[in-house]
This record gives sequence, structure tokens and C-alpha cells, in this order.
Amino acid sequence: MDFEAKAHRIVKVPKAYFWSRLRAFDSIQSLLPDSIVEVRLPDNFSNNVGDIRYVYLEDPYPGEVIERLDGFVNESFLTYSIVDKSCLPMVNYVACVSLKEVSENETDVNWTSHFKPTEASEEEVTELLSGLYNLIFDNIEKQYLETSL
Repeated sequence: MDFEAKAHRIVKVPKAYFWSRLRAFDSIQSLLPDSIVEVRLPDNFSNNVGDIRYVYLEDPYPGEVIERLDGFVNESFLTYSIVDKSCLPMVNYVACVSLKEVSENETDVNWTSHFKPTEASEEEVTELLSGLYNLIFDNIEKQYLETSL
């Protein structure tokens, strides 16, 4: 049985800014600098559908996560998944992120994922993922403010 984790909120950045940060599939470390130790990219990486990134994490789940960019549409929708085995306590992970412009400086972001927990409970994995998505929202807002000053 698969489970779901969500984060939905109005993020105080322009939609184009959020989209550019999300679409920079090779730059995930900039969105989670305290969690990600390193990101490795294959030589043929082109930041397009089908590309793979190798993400290396620290505690509480040290190790490798291999993610694939599965698709994106019209600067409003992106989906990615974890392929192969990862250090995270789940399998069959796929996430979808949708964006809607609320105003010139606000974006409605809905980040939803599906997974099957393995070495942790459904609640633990759901909390981990929802917290991660909200941390990305926080970091994008903070970084946008820093670039706007």
C-alpha cells in the first residue's frame, strides 16, 4: 500500500522565481544546504526529462538517493521520482509539484508525494517529507529576499 505526504502553502516569491529554482534540477543542494552533502551529475546531464541526479545526505539518513526528473509542463508542474534503492526509509517514491500564480509576489505551491514506507512508520516518513518540502519553501523565500535586497 502506498501513502501520501503533502505540503501546500502560499510562498512569498514570484512564480517565475520559484519555477526557476525548482527546474534547476542540478541545484537541489542550494535548496537544502544543511541536509545535502553533495550532488553528483552524470557527464551527459542536460537538466531535461529523464536526467538523473545522485544526492548524498547526512544524518538522520546518511547515504545516496538517486532521483530522476520525470516530467514538467508549462512552468507549472514538475514530477520526479527516486529510482533504485536509496538511504531513505521508503520505496516507490514519486513527487509532483504544481504552481499557480496568486499575485506578482506570491505562488500557490502544492507538493505531493506517494511512497511505501520500509524502515520507518507511515507517520515518520510523512512527517519527514512534509518537513522537507516546507523547508524548501522557507529556503526559497529566504533566498529570494536576500537577492531582492
